[in-house]
Amino acid sequence: MNARGWVVVAALLALGGLLSGCAGTRAAPATLEAASRLVDPAEGRAIPLRLAYPVRGRDLPVVLFSHGAFSSGDDYGPIADAWAARGYVVISPTHRDSVSLGVKRGAGDPRHFGWRLDDMGLILARLPEVLAGVPGLAERADTTRIAATGHSFGGLVAQTLGGATYFDAASGQELSRADPRIGAVIVFSGAGVFPPMLRPEDFARLRAPTLVTVGTEDLRQAPGLSGYAWRKQPYDFAPGGDHYLLTLDGADHYLGGIVGRDDLPKHPQAPQFLAAFNETSGRFLDAWLRNDPSARQWLVDRSGTAPRAAMPALSRLESKRDADRARR
Repeated sequence: MNARGWVVVAALLALGGLLSGCAGTRAAPATLEAASRLVDPAEGRAIPLRLAYPVRGRDLPVVLFSHGAFSSGDDYGPIADAWAARGYVVISPTHRDSVSLGVKRGAGDPRHFGWRLDDMGLILARLPEVLAGVPGLAERADTTRIAATGHSFGGLVAQTLGGATYFDAASGQELSRADPRIGAVIVFSGAGVFPPMLRPEDFARLRAPTLVTVGTEDLRQAPGLSGYAWRKQPYDFAPGGDHYLLTLDGADHYLGGIVGRDDLPKHPQAPQFLAAFNETSGRFLDAWLRNDPSARQWLVDRSGTAPRAAMPALSRLESKRDADRARR
């Protein structure tokens, strides 16, 4: 263990090489991944981390990704690597509720939500150290531009970092774990209202620009509501402004079995679900972490009530900003 309290436990693994294109062909960016462990000094517990990042480039924004319940940070490579290929450093911790750490799938513990938030808070507090564990990466990253993202349970974590509150029944108080450094949020098949912890007003505190993504065949967990209706509530109850809803027609909770779990049958359209998710989420990150005007225009063109340009297959995009304009 070095003085910074964490150690790289796996060598860098090349995920792709630069393509030698012919004239007029742009070379595809190469990405690398590193497997690491961040030690929590309060508990002496090691948090496994997966980092994905491009081989080249500077001023790379940082994306934190919180996995779904019982999954791990290693189960979302097709998403994290696509973001890395766009020029982001993606940090995916494996939380202590992961089956990869010996937890039995389905075993619940109310402390896991707080523990997950603690994991993310520790990563944010020690972000320079985490990045310095990969030679040269700290100098290439821009830690002033950070997104909080997550799938399912991880989506709840991401929205909380971005400003959404929650009610703590034990103390009888509304709590916030918002971090002012979070500039954008992606809630991928997250959770809707479930009293007493999450109320409609909790989502109304979600201040950061947010993309909510949901499949029409998403996992049903709330009585009386389809999985789609419940999981899009973070968008429904979010305030007006820069909040978006991506609907993936026919997609389930795992984009057709392509992320989150490796023990499920694969939907024949899983690659299309993944492509639509990666394209829209990548444009969203470009818009709000890079302040890219072309990415913002892409979002405008593909949402709202005006005639819109073609979206990726099997998907449609809505915007709170367009809804605000329609009401005026």
